[in-house]
Amino acid sequence: MKKSISLWLLLSIIFIVTLLTTNTILYGLILKENTDRVQKEEEQLLLSVGKQVALEPEIKSALLINESSDALEQYTLDIAEIYNFDFVVIMNMEGIRLTHPSISKIGQPFEGGDETTAMSGKEHISISKGTLGDSLRGFVPIFEDSKQIGVVALGIKLTSLDTLIKASRERYAFSLIISVGIALFTSTLVAYYLKRQLLNLEPKEITKLLEERNAMLNETKDVVVVIDRLGKITLANTAAKEFYLQLGGNSDSLEGQLVDALIQDKAQLNFTRNAEQLYRQNGQDYLFYIAPILVRKQAVGSIIFLRDATESLFVMDQLASTTSYVSALQNQSHEFMNKLHVIYGLVDLAAYNELKIYLNDILNPEETFTNSLSILVKNPMIAVFLVGEQEKFSKYGIDLAIELFSELPDYLDQKKTITIISLYRYIHHVLLQQELPEKLPVTIDCTSNLLTSSYILTDSTINTDKLSVFFQENYFKELLKDAEGTFTIETQSSGTILILKTSYEGGAI
Repeated sequence: MKKSISLWLLLSIIFIVTLLTTNTILYGLILKENTDRVQKEEEQLLLSVGKQVALEPEIKSALLINESSDALEQYTLDIAEIYNFDFVVIMNMEGIRLTHPSISKIGQPFEGGDETTAMSGKEHISISKGTLGDSLRGFVPIFEDSKQIGVVALGIKLTSLDTLIKASRERYAFSLIISVGIALFTSTLVAYYLKRQLLNLEPKEITKLLEERNAMLNETKDVVVVIDRLGKITLANTAAKEFYLQLGGNSDSLEGQLVDALIQDKAQLNFTRNAEQLYRQNGQDYLFYIAPILVRKQAVGSIIFLRDATESLFVMDQLASTTSYVSALQNQSHEFMNKLHVIYGLVDLAAYNELKIYLNDILNPEETFTNSLSILVKNPMIAVFLVGEQEKFSKYGIDLAIELFSELPDYLDQKKTITIISLYRYIHHVLLQQELPEKLPVTIDCTSNLLTSSYILTDSTINTDKLSVFFQENYFKELLKDAEGTFTIETQSSGTILILKTSYEGGAI
């Protein structure tokens, strides 16, 4: 897999390239403006000095007599040296030079052909090639009593002009180098700061973590919410939103509301305790857990888990039922061996009358529930459950009197057996929350692939309306649907009867 570029390097490259691009464009514009400015200044200087030279009496006198002199030549050389010009040439109206930096050129025609404009009495600037090469030239006409008598030409070679521009550029280049250095340092600091803020994670790692977190939160069936330090919900999964709607909440977003919208009785809970707590709300038990969220060792909020405790309690009950059933089978095995020893002893003693009486006692129909269960219930999972439930009810001082009207064969579908047991367990869980009589009769009958279980509540004080609310829960309805069953509550003069009917396809006995 191709390794992606790191965030640090990516930010540094983007920052530096952006700064270099903007600085380069700015630098280019500044250089162009500087070049134009230097040339403009030189042009103005040429014309200004030319006008000054054109007013000198010595210049006019030399033009009037049309003769050069050493003093005139020295004067033009001094002017050129003072203003860093390459030449200052005085010419008459025929274009003949009276002065020139090169003495051999004095008395010869001016070269370049760009002096004609000045010969007509107009000052101007041009770039042309002369004896000294390409140069920037300024031409100023010389007048005497309103009559033009000559022209003064001043110039600077383009190579000299480039030298001036280059000297100016060096100052800007130094500034550019400093700014790029500052940009490199700043980009490194910014990249490092952003990297620290992102907990040293790369963008792809952040995306992956976000997708994993969303999948984990939305796929779990438990209610999960994140709250800030003020108790406001900042994040809620799908289960939390569904739970909020079940509590009567509207379709508005759960985020931004106080945690009281979900936890309606906070007095039951200790929000500083980092352990599972049992919480009861609207007749339903939940397991509540809260953990702090730390960012760089600073608490910024908490995450809350709220799980339906019914299923967990059912699993615990099933474990207890299995243990009880194993103990019952062990006791039954010991009892059976003891009976065999007694029968063997009576036969050995030829005490046949006593043997007959003992056998009548064993075969008495009023057997214990465990004995009848081992004979009639062929489904070991249901047998384990019923034994455990009878023992659990006895701890509450209630006799769960289970009467089997027919044999219960083994179920071919183990998954549906677990569903039927879950239905039983839920009904028992609801009943244990009511004020029950000391004896609770239960009848179980299995005929024509239909398992019918009836709970007879003889106590008239039980509120059937309140009782029916528990059996409207989605969890119970889903169990009924999976078991292909029905559940009804019948009210009679003698009491209330809960009737559970499920399909039961038993195997061969």
